[in-house]
Amino acid sequence: MSNKETASKSNDCASAFGDRLPTSRDVAQLAGVSQSSVCRVFDTKWADRISPKMRDRVLAAANALGYQPNAIARSLTAQRSGIIGVIVSEYFNEFYFDLMRLITNELQALGMRVMLFNAAPYSDIEEVFNKLVEYRVDGIIVTAAAISTRAEPIRKTISTPLVLVNIYANEPFCSSVVCDNYTGSRQMAHYLYKCGCRNFVYASAAKSAYFDIPDRYRGFRDGLQECGTDCRVVDGDYSYEAGKEVARLLFTGSNPPDCIFTTSSKMAHGIMDSARQEFGISIPNQLSVATYDDSFATALDSYQLTTIRQPSEAIARTAVRLLCQEIDDPGCQIETVYAPPSITVRNSVRKPTTGQSE
Repeated sequence: MSNKETASKSNDCASAFGDRLPTSRDVAQLAGVSQSSVCRVFDTKWADRISPKMRDRVLAAANALGYQPNAIARSLTAQRSGIIGVIVSEYFNEFYFDLMRLITNELQALGMRVMLFNAAPYSDIEEVFNKLVEYRVDGIIVTAAAISTRAEPIRKTISTPLVLVNIYANEPFCSSVVCDNYTGSRQMAHYLYKCGCRNFVYASAAKSAYFDIPDRYRGFRDGLQECGTDCRVVDGDYSYEAGKEVARLLFTGSNPPDCIFTTSSKMAHGIMDSARQEFGISIPNQLSVATYDDSFATALDSYQLTTIRQPSEAIARTAVRLLCQEIDDPGCQIETVYAPPSITVRNSVRKPTTGQSE
């Protein structure tokens, strides 16, 4: 049937619809094909298996009738919703915003959609999981570290495929992808020592309502001990204000450090601003500052922070791969994937000195 014949026949069909919307059955009847052929034309998974002639015929009929595929009806037929639930933390910094964008892009490329849920610390995580299950999502990706200790018992009550991102579990109960925090911090310790730093402070996020990542401290401490030294620990949180408090504590006391490594870029910004503005300290000549997590602000001229950069692209790609693997094979083996970070060198740390002793 030609496109002109299709358009002509559509005028006769349109009046028969009344107030109802055209369906895939109507399109199939007008195009002279099976209903399953219509569904396949609108399913990206069949894109390379539909002939151009068939596609043109179905699209011409759909256009003539004003047909739009019904995602809900299609999901009921396929026994899948095509929706992935993603749980994010209320503490939604630049790293997680970028990670969310990358995960969404990966899922959309596979023809899936995202349903986003926010999880504040101490919130009712079970309710969040139950809501996602009610919406019959095909799988869940969790990036909110605040729920790390509470996800396991909930996992035992639901059968929905689940993947954790940057969340630690003492005993793996589902697949996960984690930035190798230990290795990143250990490498940073070696680098800072080679730059001539000797009096180290590690600024933790132990005061935060959110999860303080212990592997970052362990890696930094072990790296320094391999160099023959150690560090003091000062507790803060993930905020800019905490960084300023840390700086005031360190530079109003005796034995001020010549290097501070923080677990949060926002804390590093607060430390740098307080050190310069309140104490007149020159960075990096008198004080080197480095941090975990790279962000837009870390590269600004006012900070130029040396950072440990998490491999966002690899983490997002791996998370989606692990989830799709479990969706397709619910009995697949649990995997824990460690994604290697890298050091981005900028001007907040003094440069390595030629012939610097180890």
